[in-house]
Amino acid sequence: MNTSRFFLAGILWVNLLGVAALPQATVNQVALVKQSSIVFAGTVSQLGATSFAGVPKSAQTVVVRVDSVLKKPSAVSLKKGDNVTVELKDPSAFQQGTQATFYTEGWIFGSGVAVKELGHEFGPGSGETSKPASANEKAYQQYREQISDQELQDRLNAADFVVIGRVTNVHRWNAPKSATTRVSEHDPDWHEAVVEVQSVLKGGQVKGNKVVVRFPGRNDVAWVHSPKLEKNQQGIFCLNRDQATGVPTEKVGGRQVAVYTCLGHGDSLPMSDAPRVRALLKN
Repeated sequence: MNTSRFFLAGILWVNLLGVAALPQATVNQVALVKQSSIVFAGTVSQLGATSFAGVPKSAQTVVVRVDSVLKKPSAVSLKKGDNVTVELKDPSAFQQGTQATFYTEGWIFGSGVAVKELGHEFGPGSGETSKPASANEKAYQQYREQISDQELQDRLNAADFVVIGRVTNVHRWNAPKSATTRVSEHDPDWHEAVVEVQSVLKGGQVKGNKVVVRFPGRNDVAWVHSPKLEKNQQGIFCLNRDQATGVPTEKVGGRQVAVYTCLGHGDSLPMSDAPRVRALLKN
C-alpha cells in the first residue's frame, strides 16, 4: 500500500517537473498573441516618460523605440523607428536600453500611439534569459497563422455575405433624422463605400451587382479594428446586414439596395488571402 502511494507520488512529481521545465514564454505566447491588438519588438529609451502630449505620465510609463512591428490593426500607423508609450505592469523589470517584445492592447491614439502591456519577452542584451529576436519572430509567425485561421473561420461563419469586389466610391454618410445612431465620445463618423461585387463566396446572389458598405471613419479606440475602405481597393469583404445605423437601405443608381457593415478585424482582406478563405469556407 505504501509502495503504491510512493509510486504514484513519484509519477506526479515527474509530471510536475516536466511542466515546470517548459519555458513560461512558450506556455503563454499563444494566449498573449490572441489577447494583444499590438505586438512589437523595441528598445526602452526613456523611463517615467511619455512619447506625446495627452498621455498621463507616471512611474509605469516608458518610451520605447520600435525595432519591428509583428501585429497591429491596419488603422494604426506604427513602424520601425517610431516612439511608443507603454504602460508597464512592473516597471522595476526594465531599465534604459532594455530590449523586449511587447504584447499590448491599445490605450490612447493621437499624435502618437500609447499602449498598455499585457506581457513581454526580453530580447538580447536585456540582462535576462531570452531567445534570439529572430526565434521570437519565427515563433510568432507560426502562432499568428494558427490564430488567424481560427479567427478568420469564426468571422466567415458569422458573415451574412463574403464577396470579392472592388470599391468604386467612398464618401461620408450624412445620417437622416430617422437614423437611430447615438452620438457619443466614440462617434464612429460613418462612411459609405459602394462595392462592385465580382463574385460571391458565401450568401445569395447580389442584385444589381453593387452593395453599400458602411464603416467607421474614425481611428478611435472603439473602432481601431474596423477596416477603412478606400476607392479602387480590391479584396475580400465579410459583410453583415446593417443593424448599427438604423437605415438598412440606400439608393444607388436609382435603385434601393441593402446596406451592409464592415466593422471588425478580418472583415476586409487582400486578394492574396482568397485561397485561404475558399479553403476555410469549404470547412
